[in-house]
Amino acid sequence: MDKHYIETALILSRMYGVAETLRPWDYLDNEIFICKIQDWTEEFLRTGGDDILAFFESKIMN
Repeated sequence: MDKHYIETALILSRMYGVAETLRPWDYLDNEIFICKIQDWTEEFLRTGGDDILAFFESKIMN
């Protein structure tokens, strides 16, 4: 697997973990979480991956 892909997925996962402690979100099944992070990682890298924070914020605000 591509190192940049893994690094991006790891960062998005950590950001999600922080966000879920600060927001009253319902429980998210592990399989759904994994699919979500995979989708976000692929989308972020496909779009050029400039600002991961802005990308993440756009995803959690939907």
